[in-house]
Amino acid sequence: RYFMNITWDNRDYSFNEDGFLVNPSLVVISLTRDRTWEVVGSWEQQTLRLKYPLWSRYGRFLQPVDDTQHLTVATLEERPFVIVEPADPISGTCIRDSVPCRSQLNRTHSPPPDAPRPEKRCCKGFCIDILKRLAQTIGFSYDLYLVTNGKHGKKIDGVWNGMIGEVFYQRADMAIGSLTINEERSEIVDFSVPFVETGISVMVARSNGTVSPSAFLEPYSPAVWVMMFVMCLTVVAVTVFIFEYLSPVGYNRSLATGKRPGGSTFTIGKSIWLLWALVFNNSVPVENPRGTTSKIMVLVWAFFAVIFLASYTANLAAFMIQEEYVDTVSGLSDRKCFQRPQEQYPPLKFGTVPNGSTEKNIRSNYPDMHSYMVRYNQPRVEEALTHLKAG
Repeated sequence: RYFMNITWDNRDYSFNEDGFLVNPSLVVISLTRDRTWEVVGSWEQQTLRLKYPLWSRYGRFLQPVDDTQHLTVATLEERPFVIVEPADPISGTCIRDSVPCRSQLNRTHSPPPDAPRPEKRCCKGFCIDILKRLAQTIGFSYDLYLVTNGKHGKKIDGVWNGMIGEVFYQRADMAIGSLTINEERSEIVDFSVPFVETGISVMVARSNGTVSPSAFLEPYSPAVWVMMFVMCLTVVAVTVFIFEYLSPVGYNRSLATGKRPGGSTFTIGKSIWLLWALVFNNSVPVENPRGTTSKIMVLVWAFFAVIFLASYTANLAAFMIQEEYVDTVSGLSDRKCFQRPQEQYPPLKFGTVPNGSTEKNIRSNYPDMHSYMVRYNQPRVEEALTHLKAG
């Protein structure tokens, strides 16, 4: 425990609880064509530094690479083009055809000494496969990192961000990803031949067309159902029972005065059963009240039940009839869907991923649409798909 924190000659010799060095320094050597050993790299501060690219991609022996053949590549996580996943927890390396990729460095603020080390991450996907094939064919090594300042690239107050900004300000030699070629970007950076040609499409949630088990409750809101069967039914049933109980000609008063000895009584349970039978229009054995006031209350409830059933049946038919209706969308110029979304009920909610060519196109050609959709924009494609499926 006395060697847990030792520094000698500006070098860290601290040991962990298992007796191993916390920050070991290793030298990487390789066998050359002349059958001699050459120092090709080092491992310090949990960072691997190599003079040459990995030989598994270029042949049996390491080939010298000058500075012009080592490129800094910027990319952006966007499935399936670039998929980011953590490194293997056991070996700490990238497996399954993935390559190491780091986070973007903050060049203005250095992290504090006690700050946790960033998680090692690996990148794979369609664009990464293209990058590996280019590196193998042309013969260059690369340092891959993920951009976080503005995603693809957008000019804000005269300053470019994202992957376009990394290349334009020479912080990266190249950028690879699902990057759209437009006129504004082509004026400041050079693009390769596009490997995928696409346009602006609209993605909507697909309805399965099935009727939910609670479809019979959809004609009315939950508050209406509670008011109907909890409050109104209970209040009317108690009122009918009280009027019948106090009525001189009612069941209970006749039994008390001896006019009908051995007769039945009108309980609150019979009152609720009577009102339920009127609501569902069912011919079940019930006992009607004899008092005039209680009869009037029952008539009012029966009139209400007729109106309620007629309205419920009409709305239920509209909800249960599932017509296969698809509202076609002609594109961004569709006035009914995108130009006047507030006129629909409920209003149409749509958005895109900001700081990209799609948002720039909409902002330039449809400013009113852009001002409306800003509130629904999503930072990433995965989050946009999640919100779209959730409605």
